[in-house]
Amino acid sequence: MKKIMIAVDNSLHSKNAVRYAARISVWVKNMSYVLFHVQPTLSQYLEDEARTDFKFRNQLNQIKAKNIEASRQLLEQYKSQMVQTGIEESQIQIVTQPKNLGIAKDIIEYALKGRYDALVLGRRGISGLIEFFMGSVSSNIVQNSKVTPVWMIDGNVTPAKILVPIDGLEYSLRAINHLAFIVSDNSDLNLTFLHVTPKLKNFCEIDFEIKEADAFEDLIIKGNQNCIDNFYALALKKLKEFGIKEDQIEIKTVTQPLSIGAPIVDEVQTGNFDTVVMGRSGINKRFLREALQTMY
Repeated sequence: MKKIMIAVDNSLHSKNAVRYAARISVWVKNMSYVLFHVQPTLSQYLEDEARTDFKFRNQLNQIKAKNIEASRQLLEQYKSQMVQTGIEESQIQIVTQPKNLGIAKDIIEYALKGRYDALVLGRRGISGLIEFFMGSVSSNIVQNSKVTPVWMIDGNVTPAKILVPIDGLEYSLRAINHLAFIVSDNSDLNLTFLHVTPKLKNFCEIDFEIKEADAFEDLIIKGNQNCIDNFYALALKKLKEFGIKEDQIEIKTVTQPLSIGAPIVDEVQTGNFDTVVMGRSGINKRFLREALQTMY
């Protein structure tokens, strides 16, 4: 049984995340869900006064009870929506808790303790300036969830086509391992691997003479090809173990002109991909960051 945790609040982003998690059940067999909500922050003033004042203690308890009830109602609404899509009610559990460490940390901690196979959440479309000063729950989770795979949902997405950008390194293989486990034994699924061939500038910003640059470029291309060939062999073996056949996989290679993220975004748009599966870091640790920045 695959265990999926969906972190939600009362926003359009969470509604999209719940829809995606429900729709992906077409691909995924034997999946259970937990809808998780962190209750609003309580007033520290009330907390302090409640320790010594009976009146404040009653007010605090009333607020806590209202928060719990509102949270449960929200979670039941999402659960009902998932049941309407055909998911068995017994496969969906709801969990609510007060904020302890902070929303992002509470979500990550619960996912770790529950050993969930994936953490699903909607991407909040806040401005760059607000995110700079206040931070974003979704971006904090992506950056700090070192163990639990994160599914970031942006928009009302129906899963149909999967793109897997790879760089031949460990995190790409871990991403494929996660994908293979989630969609195991699905003969109707097709995957596209996309490899962005690195350039000399990815490894060194110094301008070389033309002859030296060409020589270094050739070495990088040759070494990268050897790495990718070995990677493909391991990736195909892993997918085969989970019932995904080689004829279900298409392999594409492109040369990036300026940035690593741009060719990935181009492929997503031209190929009408709705789902992108990729590892945390890539070439020069910019693979994920550049792609996400360009996409969003």
